[in-house]
Amino acid sequence: MGLDAATLREIADAGFLGVETVDVPGGDPIEARTVLGDLDLEITSSHTWADWWDPDAFRRAADAVVELGSPRIIVSPRAEDLRSALGSLIDRLAAAADVAGERGLRLGIHNHDAEMAIVDDERAIDRLAAGLGDAVDIQVDIFWAVVGHADPAAVIAGLGERVVSLHLKDGVALPTRDQADEPFVNVPVGSGVVDPGPAIAAATTAGAVEWLIVEFDHVEGSPVEATRASLQNLVSRGLGRARST
Repeated sequence: MGLDAATLREIADAGFLGVETVDVPGGDPIEARTVLGDLDLEITSSHTWADWWDPDAFRRAADAVVELGSPRIIVSPRAEDLRSALGSLIDRLAAAADVAGERGLRLGIHNHDAEMAIVDDERAIDRLAAGLGDAVDIQVDIFWAVVGHADPAAVIAGLGERVVSLHLKDGVALPTRDQADEPFVNVPVGSGVVDPGPAIAAATTAGAVEWLIVEFDHVEGSPVEATRASLQNLVSRGLGRARST
């Protein structure tokens, strides 16, 4: 699938200042970088669908993200590793951080609900952060934190300056957990049951958050309209800012 420049233009016209990519949109890093630059959309970071625990796969993904011009590559730990192999997971994340650092990238961890589980009397995400030190940044997804029965604001406050970005999404009903094979629908941020206000306030206090990122896993209707409504909700509450139009 080629680069969807028309949708990116709609995102820019809606007032967004940047985008977070999944690997290289469209597959051609030079084309994607040029289109995003022409639209004045900053690349905040890039998730990867590569098997980041596979050194060769992760090196290829990191090289492509560097060519795209992204400053950070984001990975998600596997739930089974969080439950049963936390020590090994920390070692593998540290190795991935070294690969990213060799290429001038920062490695970030994105949470789902499993990171909120208590392991040996401590939240898994806190154990990861402590074990990895300053080598790895944290991206807190407030929706999945709530699904994991955690208070996103408290999670952010506990991690402090380690948190560099937030994923903001919402819903009128929550799944019991990630990958539970049960249907759920995201709604524009600020219109469901996950209030972004306290989390954003905690992030402001922590002082290191660079981006608030609107994200949907599943949305009814137009994703662009849902993102536009999310931005309008955030700006109207003084929780975010938009491009001047």
